[in-house]
Amino acid sequence: MARCSLAKPLGGTTTAAPHHSHRRGLLPTSAAASPIMTTRTQRLSALSKSPKSPPLFPRPKLPIPIPTTSNDTPTNRNEENTDELSTDAMSSRSSSGAGDVLRLMDALCVAPDEDVYISLLRDSVNVAEVAAVHSHIKRSAFGLPLPLANRLLLAYASCGSTVAARKVFDEMAAKNGITWATMVSAYSDACFHDEAIRLFSCMCYDAQELAGDLHDHAIVAVLRSCARSSKLSFGEQVHALLVKTKGVCGDAGSSLLQLYCESNRHDSARQVVETMRCSSQEPIPEAAWTSFMAACHRHGLLDEAMHVFRDMVSSGVARSSFSLSSILAVCAESEKHHRCYGQQAHADAVKQGVGKNQFVVSGLVHMYAKQGRLAEAARAFQEVGGEPDAVCWNAMAMGYARGGWYREAARMMYQMKAAGIDHPGLNVVRMACSR
Repeated sequence: MARCSLAKPLGGTTTAAPHHSHRRGLLPTSAAASPIMTTRTQRLSALSKSPKSPPLFPRPKLPIPIPTTSNDTPTNRNEENTDELSTDAMSSRSSSGAGDVLRLMDALCVAPDEDVYISLLRDSVNVAEVAAVHSHIKRSAFGLPLPLANRLLLAYASCGSTVAARKVFDEMAAKNGITWATMVSAYSDACFHDEAIRLFSCMCYDAQELAGDLHDHAIVAVLRSCARSSKLSFGEQVHALLVKTKGVCGDAGSSLLQLYCESNRHDSARQVVETMRCSSQEPIPEAAWTSFMAACHRHGLLDEAMHVFRDMVSSGVARSSFSLSSILAVCAESEKHHRCYGQQAHADAVKQGVGKNQFVVSGLVHMYAKQGRLAEAARAFQEVGGEPDAVCWNAMAMGYARGGWYREAARMMYQMKAAGIDHPGLNVVRMACSR
């Protein structure tokens, strides 16, 4: 069969040969009446259009860096010797955010100032954006003043790149307390506790002008590293440094108290508490009191834990559900002591407005059930705000089972199952009810 021929080149109107349509009797004599040929004509016309002209102001691009292999990317943050990506390679991967802002400013021939760089570093969400800003600062003639260098150091540390942060730290000609504190905190947050302790020692030895104005964040970070790495001896040296320079107070005192609590040095913790109470600068925060109380409870010092709570109340510190649930757990474990302590804690919870908090209610139910006061436990369980959680249900069911109220325990167990709660304590309740 003979093929249809095109009468005109691309862009013209195509017309089929008339003798083809006459011979076959299948095609019409006019090509304009054929939908197939019209569609083909439209396609060819679209192909024949001239391409669009390029934009007058093309988007500027940063210099293309040398490509790096995938082995250059660090795979583990906890390995300090891992090679870090170069800042140029990082900046090429920043496809939005700081990179776009800097490219736009370059296109408009606007030189960023220090405030612009600091704002971009503050809003950076990953290492690539921080590296893009860092690379732009290097290419500019702006330099790296101390506030901008501190912000750059903090940006790298916040993104978890301790290697890049340490490189910036080493290249800084001048350092202040914020610089040292940022780097020590970066090592402590990244679990490089030995390096944090070593850098803090260099801070105290090299930066003599900071001896009277040690930054609190550096002390808090190094005490946290001492607690997590069991370096109690170095923590005691930091304690002596605090006494010599600024006194034991504030966040540094709370971190020191946490160190002694985790190291089972309750006598030293009590000394820190008394020192902080005698200080008129600021009161001991509730979290420090609760940590000390929980540490005493963890090591079986129930009387000491109750003394700590009484001292906390006498100091005028407001109690929250956190501290009240901790003292209720202490009262539940106390065999010989005095039901009045638990009742006083219950009254204090109602007074503080947290009597219906789920954590407080769980502590009340557990305490009353352990003391055999199931009526008070059931009353506290019914007064919980909202839906009781699994801990409240389990405490109430276990209380009924221990007290011999097996029918009530079984009823609570079925109600838990109907509510879709499956707690490991249900097996104990089943065993108690099957006796």
